[in-house]
Amino acid sequence: MLSLCDAPSIERVMGQALDPELRTLLDDRLKLAADAGLQDLTHIVVVQPGDTIEDLKSEIGFSPLYNPVSGIRFGCEGFEPYWAWLTISGGWYELIHTIGDSGFALTLLVEVGEGTCLREMCAAFAGDVRCD
Repeated sequence: MLSLCDAPSIERVMGQALDPELRTLLDDRLKLAADAGLQDLTHIVVVQPGDTIEDLKSEIGFSPLYNPVSGIRFGCEGFEPYWAWLTISGGWYELIHTIGDSGFALTLLVEVGEGTCLREMCAAFAGDVRCD
């Protein structure tokens, strides 16, 4: 899991060897946040192969598989999407949660593919919406 939540973590992650598509996506999203003056209110988390929902929950404080209002889990009857935005950006799902009225946003980047409930949820609700 890659977590970009402040200047040191951004520098550390961007100093690593990254997939070129992921690097471009991160560069674009970091620039958008900076241009809007939201760089201190933006937390980007890249979910990598092998990361579990428990790992993600430990990093962000909640499981994205559960609707925080109803408590209903993805895959169960009555589950309703609750995030602000979900799209496919190249080979990545981009799921944005806005939190509070401060402008804070949490962006989850999940590589498109098969194999996890998080990917299944993203695939189910992203549909054919693409922003690339």
